[in-house]
Amino acid sequence: MKSEFEDLDFKEVFSIKDSKSKLELVKDIVAFANTKGGYLIFGVSNNFEWIGLDDRSDNDCDSAVIADLLDSYCEGNIDFISNIIHLDAKPFFVIYVHSSNEILSFKKDGQYQKKIWGKDTKSFPENIFKRNDVYCRRNSRSIKADAVFFRKKNVKFKIIENVLSQRNLYNEFIGREEHLIDLHIKLKNPNNRIIQIDGIGGIGKTSFVHYFCEKIIKSELQDIDFEFIIWTSSKRDKYTPLGIKNIEEYNSNYNDLIKDIYLFIQEQGLTEDEESSDFEETCLKFLNSYKVLLIVDNLETLNDLELLRLLENFPNSSKAILTTRENLGSFFMARINLTGFKEVEEFPNFLDSQYKYFTNKNNSFLALYRNKVRELYKYTKGMPLAGQLICYQLANNIPIELIIKNLKSGDAYREILTFCFEGSISKLDVNQKKILYLLSLTSDEDYLSADDLHYISEIDSDEIGFVILPVLSSISLAMSHATEDGNIGYNIPHLAKVYAKRFIEQDGYTNLKEKYEQFLSEKKHFNDGDFNNTQLLKRSKARNHKETIAADKALRTLQLSNIDPDFAIEQIDELIKMNSEFPFLYLMKGKILDNIDHPKSFVLAKKEFLFSIDLDPNFLESYIELGYLEMKNRFGKNKYSKDMLNNAIHFFQKAIEIDPENIRANSGIAQAYTLQSNDVKYNPIDKEKHRLADLANEHYKFAYHRGDILTNWQKHTNAITSYNQSKNYLKNLRYFDKAMKCAEYGLSFEPTNKLLINIREEASFRLNPKKFAESSFREKGWVK
Repeated sequence: MKSEFEDLDFKEVFSIKDSKSKLELVKDIVAFANTKGGYLIFGVSNNFEWIGLDDRSDNDCDSAVIADLLDSYCEGNIDFISNIIHLDAKPFFVIYVHSSNEILSFKKDGQYQKKIWGKDTKSFPENIFKRNDVYCRRNSRSIKADAVFFRKKNVKFKIIENVLSQRNLYNEFIGREEHLIDLHIKLKNPNNRIIQIDGIGGIGKTSFVHYFCEKIIKSELQDIDFEFIIWTSSKRDKYTPLGIKNIEEYNSNYNDLIKDIYLFIQEQGLTEDEESSDFEETCLKFLNSYKVLLIVDNLETLNDLELLRLLENFPNSSKAILTTRENLGSFFMARINLTGFKEVEEFPNFLDSQYKYFTNKNNSFLALYRNKVRELYKYTKGMPLAGQLICYQLANNIPIELIIKNLKSGDAYREILTFCFEGSISKLDVNQKKILYLLSLTSDEDYLSADDLHYISEIDSDEIGFVILPVLSSISLAMSHATEDGNIGYNIPHLAKVYAKRFIEQDGYTNLKEKYEQFLSEKKHFNDGDFNNTQLLKRSKARNHKETIAADKALRTLQLSNIDPDFAIEQIDELIKMNSEFPFLYLMKGKILDNIDHPKSFVLAKKEFLFSIDLDPNFLESYIELGYLEMKNRFGKNKYSKDMLNNAIHFFQKAIEIDPENIRANSGIAQAYTLQSNDVKYNPIDKEKHRLADLANEHYKFAYHRGDILTNWQKHTNAITSYNQSKNYLKNLRYFDKAMKCAEYGLSFEPTNKLLINIREEASFRLNPKKFAESSFREKGWVK
């Protein structure tokens, strides 16, 4: 054992001959007794080597002497046992202190005479503790008790939480055993600081995490040790069988989250009256000092820079679970994707539970409707919220046949469809909605490949493959499936299909429907390989037809990795075996390895990218991928974060040497310099923060898509780049006029972008607070 804990302390020497050692022993034993008890083991060096007691220790280890010593200083009784034990013929003195039900204090000062160093024999009084002091254990130290100790002692050191006060949507938790085990494993892993639970609205993310936290609180999970569980929510509304209900209190950004944490600390009585009034400082200190499990329910985006920095540097002592409808996978965190209940057992059992709840009787759903379960599953895919509504309708005497008919058509399900899908779909751009609409036209059994979607929509194939489909997949609106011909096909869940067809604005989509019908008639003549060759050759640098075919197969294998990563790796290894000198294949293998949930995925992916560069030192794509790999994987690695950011800059610089105007490379290095500048404290004299921010701006110039005609994806990319650059001007350089102009430039691409609107307003306020206030008051009609 190489460390100490709250209930374990090592000492090299046992001696109570001198006053200081005697008082230190008393302080430690009282601290153990006030907390949860524990062991003091004498004979272990400061380097945690079990050396045994030597002639520096007292020969007399009589427990009666220790008891008398405790009685002379401590109010109340302390129960302990002590003994000499031998390990490998070495003696150790062990004291086990039992936890006390009462709070123990000192009845007199623990004072000794401290001698001054040197030849002078003078000394002065020094206190180890004072009369009426209360001491406790905190991590591996004995410290003076604070408000946190008294609150924990009051609840007998049980977990302090606000989880059980949160209302749960379902009366009984059903299934999810594999996911519960997975979350347990991920939470125990010391390398995981942040865990993401994602899935569409109504899939049961909140209930899943709530139930898991209940198990922790009830001590039903081994090796999970938290002192506090804080539940915060970004959820703005909830669905009930009676309709959508607004939630009045929710957090929407970093400041709201900090306020929620601070409110928990205050309400639980965990702060001293004289502590800092700085909310942020108090909260970050709390997360750093204690073992906290932070739940952020329904976090939808990571566009808030302060929130990003909190997650990137999340304290080692604490962990966070985020639930979200989107896959925030561009940041390094463990991920669990929740889908519907399994068709066998889970979904039927859930329906049975909900039916009994709504009928308030012990009626069995399966006894009445077992023959309808498969059909219900076909249309709901086991979505809990849909299952709950079905049972509510049955309990209110709506015939099962009418319910199934409404499921097929979407009739009577508008509110649940709106709740589950509107929030996600409303954030999609025009091209993303077009692809979603096309997928909604397919039957439940048919799948469209990325090439099919490109052919029908005429949207750029790179945008479909590298942007649109990953976005739809990340919010559970696209399901991938390996087809018989070796392609990856896409479809969407039935209820999402109904919503997309009936409730998305369909202006301009009539033409898409006609093209889809034409595609169906031409399908047997369609050769999807003809459409991608030009782009494929450019991206892969294929030198001949054989390598072109290999590149095409590698891209399909990359798509396949989302379904079966092990098989995808086997496939790419087979391609490499036949084309060992083709750098693009190692790039694809690196991307596959980067996508899988594996503790060594970063190291393995980096190895493949570097190997592709060994084959082709001017392979632009690999340098860019290495830059983003280093930048995103610095998350959760505080010790190596700065080095990894420097590595990212190095790789982006290599890419820029090959193509100085490459947008992705310039965007990446600009973000990296911005992050470096963020980490330097603002000081008007120190030029380093400005230097890094100026470097970032030099590259932001080349990070925009130019031209009179831009795709929606390019416009959105420009808006995000403007946001990042505006933040750089505002926070790092404090050039408020430039920040405002930059935000306005971004708004020319996306006029309703809330992030850009907010940063423009902040810059306007910083420039002229009085003018900004007067203008705001006029807009509100408060002044003329």
